[in-house]
Order: sequence, then structure tokens, then C-alpha cells
Amino acid sequence: MKISPLTKQLITEGFLKTAIRAPSQLNLPPGAMRFALEQLCRAIPKNPDVQIRRLRIAGLRAEELKPQRQATQLIFHIHGGAFFLGSLNTHRAFLTQVAARTQMQVLHLDYPLSPEHPYPEALNALFDAYCQLLDQGVQAKDIILSGDSCGANLALALSLKLRQEQLPQASGLILLSPLLDLTLSSESLRYNGKHDALLSIEALEAGIDYYVPKSIDRADPAVSPFFADLAGLPPIHVQAGSKEILLGDAQRFKDKAAEAGLAVEFKIYTGMWHNFQMFSAWFAEGRRALADLAAFAHRLDQD
Repeated sequence: MKISPLTKQLITEGFLKTAIRAPSQLNLPPGAMRFALEQLCRAIPKNPDVQIRRLRIAGLRAEELKPQRQATQLIFHIHGGAFFLGSLNTHRAFLTQVAARTQMQVLHLDYPLSPEHPYPEALNALFDAYCQLLDQGVQAKDIILSGDSCGANLALALSLKLRQEQLPQASGLILLSPLLDLTLSSESLRYNGKHDALLSIEALEAGIDYYVPKSIDRADPAVSPFFADLAGLPPIHVQAGSKEILLGDAQRFKDKAAEAGLAVEFKIYTGMWHNFQMFSAWFAEGRRALADLAAFAHRLDQD
């Protein structure tokens, strides 16, 4: 019997709320949460046409995902996980789909997680990795910085750090379901609190507590890049689901980026939850999100 798209979506939301969101509200140890998330992400199908090569960049474990031998553009992706979850294992399958859809090389890094490595360790490690790419002869115009959830926070923070250090900017930024305001002041945290199938406020609060030292104001642009001066940043593509608790972060950032004169496009996907793009193998909205992401990346490649 064929299952309707709506029924499939409701079943998936129910499963995610039970398997991921509910446990994340129980203040479980990070190690237990990491193990459980890695096991669940094994269900996400890989694209068999994408080659995966392990490597190290600036001391970080990394993977290069290539859909073809001659891929000129490089998507430098930073995974999400509220700063204390996520790994090469959780995002590998999803990123094979990104590589296949864009026909671009994807670089995925295992950056240091909190609470073992609080701010600024992750950002500094990613900055060192970007600098090593430049030292190896990769041109900044051929790099697209990308991130999902807290990875989008780190991607934007990395772009701001490059501007501060007067280093060449990547050609663009892709921010998927971004977590940009660690003061948690977006209204969507309230009105979508019960609708998001994946992410709970409790998980966000735990992750922020792990990541931000008590000596740092959570409104500091270094940890909440929403509050930064955005002038001079490259073109930006932002995606969010209509049901996710971080919808407000994406909407407010889109407005602020436009006010700063940046080239920014914002896409909202009806009925989708936080990080829905990882489930693109099963949902039309997820496939549309990958198509939109690829279209943005290809426009950068032509400029």
C-alpha cells in the first residue's frame, strides 16, 4: 500500500519526537546523546556515486566527498548538533546527497565539540583549516562556506573572523536552519516550541551552556553572529522550515543582512522541522531544499 506524503511526514515527525527530541529534554550525558544520534543517522541513505576519502586538515579529521574527478568548487561544510553533538558519522550520508546534487566537492570536518572544548576552540580549529586550504593553493573564490544549525553559526562566525583578519572571503555562505542568536530571543522558540520534531529548547540551552564560557556575554557577536556588523560579507543563502523553533533566527538574520546591503536569499519550506534537509531522501521539500542550495552554489560558480 502506498503511503501518502502527509502520512509519511506525520509518521516521521512522531518517530523523531520520540527518538531524538524527547531524550534531548532529559539532560542526558553528551556521550550518550552522541552515540544515540550516530546510530539513528545510519538510517539516512548515502549516494553510491559519491567517493569518500579520509584526510586530515590542520590536525582535524576530515572527509572529502567527491561526485566526480574534476570538481572545481569546494563546499566547506560545518555540521550542526548544538555545539556538543554531531560528527563525520552523523552527516556523511546527507553530505553525499549534497555532493551529488551540486556536483561539487564537499569537505566535512570533525571539529572539537563542547563541553570538552568550549568557545573559541571550534572556531579557531575551523579557521586554521580554512587557512591551510589557502596555503595549499585553494582559491577563496572556489570555496563556499556552509553549515547547518550551530554549524551555520560557526560558518558565519568564520566568515566574520576572516574579515577581521583581512583574509580572502569564501565566495558565499549557505546557512541551513541556522542557530545565530544564543540569547534565544526569537519568538519562534515559543510559537514553534511544540511543532519542531527534532530540536528542543532544552537541547539548545544545554548546548549553549556547554559552549559559551560564563565570562562571555551570550549577545557577544563572537558567539551570536546575528548581532555582528555584517558589512562586506559574501552572498548568503538561508533555509528554514516553517515548523522549526529557529525559524525566527533565519527570518531576523535575512532582514538584517538585507539592511546591510548584502545579497541574501531566504527560503522557507512548508511543514518542515529543524534540519529537515538531512531527510531529503524521503521528502519532496527536502529535495527542493537541495535543489535550491545547488542553484545558489552554481550561480556563485558562474560569477
